[in-house]
Amino acid sequence: MSQAMRPVLSIKSVVILTLCVSGLLVGRTLMNHKEGSSGIVHVEQQQQLPPVRHTGPAEKKAETRACSPKTKLVFLKTHKTGSTTLASVIERYGYYRNLTFAVGLSHVLSFERRFDRRDVFRFPGMAEQHFDILTNHARYHRAEMEAVVPNATYITILRRPEDQLESSFGYFEMYRGMGLTKESNPLETFMDDPVKYFKKHIYMWQLSRNGLLYDLGFDHEFDENSGKIAQKITEIDKEFDLVLLTEYFDESLILMRKLLCWEFDDILYLSNGARSPSHRFELTDSLRGKIREWSHGDVLLYEHFNKTFWNKVAQYGPDFKKDLDYFVKLRQDMFDNCIDAGKVNKGDKRVFKLTLKNSSKKCERLLRSDTTYTSKIRMSMIHRYGVPYCFYSYAAAILLGVVICLYTVVKCFRLCNKPSHYSDPRDLSQF
Repeated sequence: MSQAMRPVLSIKSVVILTLCVSGLLVGRTLMNHKEGSSGIVHVEQQQQLPPVRHTGPAEKKAETRACSPKTKLVFLKTHKTGSTTLASVIERYGYYRNLTFAVGLSHVLSFERRFDRRDVFRFPGMAEQHFDILTNHARYHRAEMEAVVPNATYITILRRPEDQLESSFGYFEMYRGMGLTKESNPLETFMDDPVKYFKKHIYMWQLSRNGLLYDLGFDHEFDENSGKIAQKITEIDKEFDLVLLTEYFDESLILMRKLLCWEFDDILYLSNGARSPSHRFELTDSLRGKIREWSHGDVLLYEHFNKTFWNKVAQYGPDFKKDLDYFVKLRQDMFDNCIDAGKVNKGDKRVFKLTLKNSSKKCERLLRSDTTYTSKIRMSMIHRYGVPYCFYSYAAAILLGVVICLYTVVKCFRLCNKPSHYSDPRDLSQF
């Protein structure tokens, strides 16, 4: 066979090349932390700030607080409930006070299974020291979380189940996996026959029924077991110090502030974003009814903690309304000072994000996202306590990818330049 007719790559070399690319992708994925960033995060100087104190109406009566701020905290994030905004509040508080965080490779520590202590990095400089805060996405597992952040205050947040499911369905584009992209309202089609589509789609299917209970550690095999659902709700009621409600976000923060003995400035926030119209679906009364029937466990969960929420508001006392009004005004003033209301960031087609109109440190810190704070916190922890033990394994994975790639290049070069045994395709004597 002539030089021109010889195949450039053999099947063997293609296989090796595939292994090379796979090795590099694995190593890159491991080291990029799945943050979607450049991979390099600069450690911002952390100062023991005390934040600017805004004295609320209830505090003017007595400037001396009778409590001390709580810094041992587990915030159990739930999906599509405003938990990312709340996580940013908690991360801002801890980051600028040099508190320690239980962090891992990604801002999602666990989802398909319950949290395990091995999901977080072990830093050599911390020895047997425990962490102060856990606030990244982690499916609830009390014993394992207690092992990482012992004696913590536990907080979570719930949202009306119909709205939470609609938000998850749109944001995570569940309809794509269900083959419903051509439907005018794919959520309505899904709810017309939910059993047909449940688990049929792969991505985030766990949130398409009783997603709140799922995040709180409840298994889908018990979705229709009323006894197990009631037992789980009782367990959450006993084990969580405060359950916030998305629909009453500011009211929730007032309760959280009192529980944690924080300042008004500590709970200030700017929303991390609002879903774009292209990823929203109309919720008619009929559709709401179907969702409530389908996710009945979440409905029972929400109704229970809706009652306990307003009980806590009543226990707060007559100053609640004054403190709430004060905080709302404080937050609005901060919004007006920081945000350009005429601009939105449409970098993510699913979410419209706020845009700063000034670059003051305070405004930047308030608008900073959960994932960005997680990256900063991770690098700060490494800076203070050393490279986590598992990073060496990740480095080894990248090195292996490089070695395989180099081997492939050499092998391909030799194969492509190997002299042919068949000098003339017309010479049949060689056969």
